[in-house]
Amino acid sequence: MCNEPQTDDTLGRLLYQLFQTKKSAKAFGERKRTMKIIAYDRMKPGVTYETIEPYLPEEVANVWRLWKAGIVRENYARADELGVVIVFEVESVEAAKRYTDDFPLTKAGFLEWFFISVQVPLPIEVLFNSKVDTKQPYDRTTSHAVAQGVQ
Repeated sequence: MCNEPQTDDTLGRLLYQLFQTKKSAKAFGERKRTMKIIAYDRMKPGVTYETIEPYLPEEVANVWRLWKAGIVRENYARADELGVVIVFEVESVEAAKRYTDDFPLTKAGFLEWFFISVQVPLPIEVLFNSKVDTKQPYDRTTSHAVAQGVQ
C-alpha cells in the first residue's frame, strides 16, 4: 500500500518524496535537527503571585538568556490563569524539560510543566487534488462570506 498522496501535481509528488527521504536532511547541510516544543506551566496548589514575586527577576532573566540563545522562540503570559506558555526550539521534549527544570520557580517547587512537541507539517498543497477548489476567498466562514458578498 502506497502512502504517497493521490495527486496529479508533479511538484507535489516531488515535494512529498523530498520530505520522506532520509537523505534530505543531508542535502540541506549537517545541522542539528530541532523541533518546537510548546511548554506551559501550572502553579501548584496554594502558590500565589505574592509567593513567586521575589523569584521573578531571576526567572525572567533566565528566559531572556534562552531567548537570546535561540532556544526560546516565543513566550506568552497565560490569559486563563497565572502562568506562561513558552515555545522552545530544541532536539526533544527531554531537552525542553532540562531547561524548565533549571528555572528558579521550578527549582523552588512552585510549578508543574506540560509539554507538546510539534513539527513542520508537510506542505498542505501536496495533499490537494487539482480539482479541489483552493481559490479565494480563503476565509469562507459564514460571517466573512456574507460581508464579502460571496454567499
